[in-house]
Amino acid sequence: MQIQTLLDFLKKPRYSADPEAPLSYRLRTLGILLIWALAVSLLLAMLLGVIGALGPWNLEEHAFDALFEEFSPLAILFLTCIVAPAVEEFIFRGPLWFFRDSRYFPGVFYGFTLAFALVHLSNYPNRSEIWVLAPLLISPQLNIGLFLGFIRVRFGLSWAIVFHATYNAILLGPALLLYELGIPLS
Repeated sequence: MQIQTLLDFLKKPRYSADPEAPLSYRLRTLGILLIWALAVSLLLAMLLGVIGALGPWNLEEHAFDALFEEFSPLAILFLTCIVAPAVEEFIFRGPLWFFRDSRYFPGVFYGFTLAFALVHLSNYPNRSEIWVLAPLLISPQLNIGLFLGFIRVRFGLSWAIVFHATYNAILLGPALLLYELGIPLS
């Protein structure tokens, strides 16, 4: 699968499942999309870091700080790589099926993707100070939401959950390791 297939889908989203795709094709596709999703999200995160350093905003405060204080690393891994992907995919990608034959599917697709991203503003406890940066703050979640929606439509909800869990594990794993080793995260 080429990234062009995803880009074509994003230009004109439509519900076109690919249930007959062999497992090897699905795994290869998920691997390629995972690399792209991580690369784009990391670029967006670096941009956020630069903007945070240049501006008067405090982007250091994040909900993960509270997680690290309240839960063990194993519990955090379970919550962010099992519970959150399953719950979020059921809420934000599950309903797409109900609109699969609707002319409103593109709007619904983008609406749920935006809602998924906006929910992640709750990760920033100082929202009132940084509201002007909201579009940039949620850009990594908007990015991954587009990938997850495409995977959900093409391969099904369970594949979107697996992709989401893998994505979270790759991003969170190093932070948990550093935390366990006593190395500061900031």
